[in-house]
Amino acid sequence: MSGSPPIGSMPLYTHLDRIERGLAALGIGPADPVRPEQLFPLDQWHYGGTDAVRSAVEHLGLRSSNSVLDVGSGLGGPARFLAYTAGCHVTALELQPELHKIGSDLTARCGLSGRVSHICGDALTYPIADGVFDAVVTWLTIHHIPLRPRLFARLAKALRHGGRCYIEDLYMRAPFSERDLVDVRTVLIGNSVTSLPDFATDLRGNGFVQIDATDLTDATRPFVAARLAAWQKDSDRHIRDLGKNAYDVMENFYVVVAPLFEEGSLGCVRLVASTA
Repeated sequence: MSGSPPIGSMPLYTHLDRIERGLAALGIGPADPVRPEQLFPLDQWHYGGTDAVRSAVEHLGLRSSNSVLDVGSGLGGPARFLAYTAGCHVTALELQPELHKIGSDLTARCGLSGRVSHICGDALTYPIADGVFDAVVTWLTIHHIPLRPRLFARLAKALRHGGRCYIEDLYMRAPFSERDLVDVRTVLIGNSVTSLPDFATDLRGNGFVQIDATDLTDATRPFVAARLAAWQKDSDRHIRDLGKNAYDVMENFYVVVAPLFEEGSLGCVRLVASTA
């Protein structure tokens, strides 16, 4: 899938001042320390929030001795959660400089810089050392990356022998209509939204074995519908806290995503795999 706009145009990645505005609504200034749990409602931009990150901890058996690579770390929400709750040492790799900068600042303000290292770089090209991580985690990032086989080969090399990978991402459950395909490309910035068998084949062909796939669509479908309804129901507060423009952009994003799941073309999957 090609021809998508730059990833920074995705609605989720615009109006980034909404993070500080959200903190301001809690009485937290731009230079004030922040407790990690105060950020959780603001910095978990994937389906399932902190429950999805807790799932990775459980599936991978993560503990304080583990070194974890978070690919497409965004504002660093999952990385901070892993460091704060499981004590892991996390390398947070993010492509977009502005997200990287905000994430680094938030991590410092949370007092977690000793356990979370932020790196700004492209997962397809950044020089990741071989065999240094116990686990790789990623939420709603893979579908942005056009060269998925190349990415998986690099991640497999970055893992120690027997290292494991945890992925939650989007896949195509049924062929997209022309209208839906436009939304997938231009709103979701979907550069590799394929069938689930193709997704698993790319993992299997590039250094991963024991691939366990769990379809999360039945849980995700009501989640995105409820997210839209809650956003619209609480519009006055969101507009007050985040601003009208930010509210409108996010509402439009939620309005696009919910029908893709409801109509059955878009799905969400959890993939857990080990290196050979």
